[in-house]
Amino acid sequence: MCLTLALSLSACASYYGAAKIVSSPSGAQVISADDGSVIGTTPMTYRWKNGNGNRKTIIVKLKKAGYYEKTSSFWLDMRARNLKAALAAADSVEIEMQKIGE
Repeated sequence: MCLTLALSLSACASYYGAAKIVSSPSGAQVISADDGSVIGTTPMTYRWKNGNGNRKTIIVKLKKAGYYEKTSSFWLDMRARNLKAALAAADSVEIEMQKIGE
């Protein structure tokens, strides 16, 4: 009985990870590769949530007028047990974009 309860509680656990995404230049749209939705504009902090504490591969696309689109991926630690802890320990992700014509 205790084992069943422990397994069911751990199966419902949520884990969080967060990233501070900065682009050069700033003001780029950040688009999720998962569903194509715009998740923000740089500089920004974004959080992800999943049901296990494993690292997660994050893939984003950046768009800004006058610059080539840039797709970037990074690993995100998903070990925080709550959103506040994840945001406090957000990973820094810096992405440099190339100006069209250069």
